Amino acid sequence: MLPRPNALADRYVALWNERDPERRRAAVRELYAPDATYTFYRKDPIVGQEAIIAQLDYTHEIYDPMGYVFRSANNAVGHHNVVRLNWVMVNGETGEMEMAGQDMLVLAEDGRIQSDCQFHDLLPSSFRYNDGFEENGVATRRAQPSRT
Repeated sequence: MLPRPNALADRYVALWNERDPERRRAAVRELYAPDATYTFYRKDPIVGQEAIIAQLDYTHEIYDPMGYVFRSANNAVGHHNVVRLNWVMVNGETGEMEMAGQDMLVLAEDGRIQSDCQFHDLLPSSFRYNDGFEENGVATRRAQPSRT
């Protein structure tokens, strides 16, 4: 049975906000198929649960110290085995939106994410977004966003 779209979106966003590495690891195993792919802004697809866990760890290294959190737009829709959801990244203290995007999730028969393709609709404006990637998508340095 496939999950309800907004229930899945809530679990998905909770994963990206989870600060405890072991709980993140467990949540990835629950949400993603073992051979799942995650593709996002200017980077080659990440394949497999361990690689997705490493990306989550990396994301937390960058955004946790800056106080950012993710929120669901509560507008997830789905049909067949595909779910589209929108999210925002906000300043945890002020609630000001810093980034917005959407994900297209293709679900496996067991309801776990087989493919996660993320799009950024709005990149941060209140800090310099040095994501570590050049235009060709190759990582040339560690991401180090800084407030402007």
